[in-house]
Amino acid sequence: MLDLYKNIKKRRLELGMSQSELAKHVGYTDRSSIAKIESGKIDLTQTKIIEIASALKVSPGDLMGLDGVVQEPQPSEKDLYFLALYHELQSHEQTLILDMVKTLLKKE
Repeated sequence: MLDLYKNIKKRRLELGMSQSELAKHVGYTDRSSIAKIESGKIDLTQTKIIEIASALKVSPGDLMGLDGVVQEPQPSEKDLYFLALYHELQSHEQTLILDMVKTLLKKE
């Protein structure tokens, strides 16, 4: 089950809100829709995620488990190749390479 559905239930419970109360806040007629959402049986539109987040007083990103998550850039094949070659060098050769790179960066 996606974090989104778990986070909706978790936040609702943190607020002491019933499924019926949340349903009313977001325009559902009864609690069954919220029960289905929390169990992952209903896919939510972006609009509905925003409405639920507002009712639960959190950001949509928090509900989806995205806020504060930083995606690390993935090294390219060229980066990995360079790193492999670098590791084959002796320690003093690695120091020379680092000094050359620093010098090149200063010229720009």
